[in-house]
Amino acid sequence: MTYEAAVTIAEFEALQRLVAYSLSADRIEAARLVMVDGLSNQEAADRFGVTRQAIWKTVERMRETLHAYREAKATEEAALSRVLPRGWKRVTVSAPGAIVDRFVAEAEVAYQARMHQVAEAEAALRFHAERPKKAS
Repeated sequence: MTYEAAVTIAEFEALQRLVAYSLSADRIEAARLVMVDGLSNQEAADRFGVTRQAIWKTVERMRETLHAYREAKATEEAALSRVLPRGWKRVTVSAPGAIVDRFVAEAEVAYQARMHQVAEAEAALRFHAERPKKAS
């Protein structure tokens, strides 16, 4: 019997960094077998020569940490969505260096153009705010 894997490899790699100070490498690897590879607690316990309950406790501890990690990540995404210019999106990309370099250069040009627009809009607002009002 296998447990449904619910954690991506990338999430687990981030998670293991968060628990490395408090769990042994064997316990972390056993939890990976359950959380990423989909093995049962008993199958992981058999591989590492520990009890099923020990694996369950480790997996539960890691799930709690994962929950906190996901909440923090969602909070970060929400904060970023408030500070990005309208129509912009934040992405993580793995691609050949030349493609990433071109993308970064284009993003910088777009960012500078956006900052120029913001500066012009702010100048226009200041101009209109400082102009004397005509009497009716």
